[in-house]
Amino acid sequence: MRKFTLLTSVLLTAPFAMGNVSAQCVATQDCASLGYTETSCENGGIKCPFGDKWACKGNSDISTENPENGRDNPDCTYGAIYYSDGTCVKEFISKKTAIGVVVYDENNQKWVMALNVISPTTEWSTEYFDVKGITNYVSEKDVIHDMNSCENTDAMLARGEELYPAASAARNYAPYGAENTKGKWCLPSAGIWNMIINNHRTEIDSALSRANGSDLSSVEKYWSSSELSSKEVWICRPFDGLLVTTLKSNYGSFSFYNTTRPVMKI
Repeated sequence: MRKFTLLTSVLLTAPFAMGNVSAQCVATQDCASLGYTETSCENGGIKCPFGDKWACKGNSDISTENPENGRDNPDCTYGAIYYSDGTCVKEFISKKTAIGVVVYDENNQKWVMALNVISPTTEWSTEYFDVKGITNYVSEKDVIHDMNSCENTDAMLARGEELYPAASAARNYAPYGAENTKGKWCLPSAGIWNMIINNHRTEIDSALSRANGSDLSSVEKYWSSSELSSKEVWICRPFDGLLVTTLKSNYGSFSFYNTTRPVMKI
């Protein structure tokens, strides 16, 4: 509501100040920078004086003042749908662009997962190498504590994007309508996958269905960013809820391709 009031004040005072601040007024002719981002307003709003965009009541850009924003909204938890404007609610809103569902909400952190698979057949890496900066976990009971999705992704990409196709696909992902999120998505850690598959599967599957996303069981295996050794990494099997290990790369006549589905911290 603060943004709506501020825009009203700008419109009321701008005509009287035009003569003295003409140089500054040139910059304000960008509707988007003033907060006019909608093509229409169902519940009323203010039209940008320089174009056809609107600032709608109760709907603003991503902002910590937005009561529906994922970072401040207690209802933005497991099974909530996250939208391109930063709002996060349980309901599916067809007039907004859904880009993910909340899959982790613990320890003052919230993560969303992409609505769909972004790469169905990807290698984890094209080399056998013990990546510096990624902890090696030798058992499932230990690896479920790895929550370092982006730290692991960063460590892989530091060696070169071409060497780590799954991490590169995740980092370069940007859903339609939220192109500004490119660079924020990461390959999920095994701990995140454990929360998805074994702790909150029902809520997450329901949210994916409401948002017209693909079911977690639509594929057999997902890559995680968690490592076992220089040759093996952890993957998630949604059909039985297990975290198991596999080779990072193709070996001889065997192909080790799995699916990439990224997460993003909000």
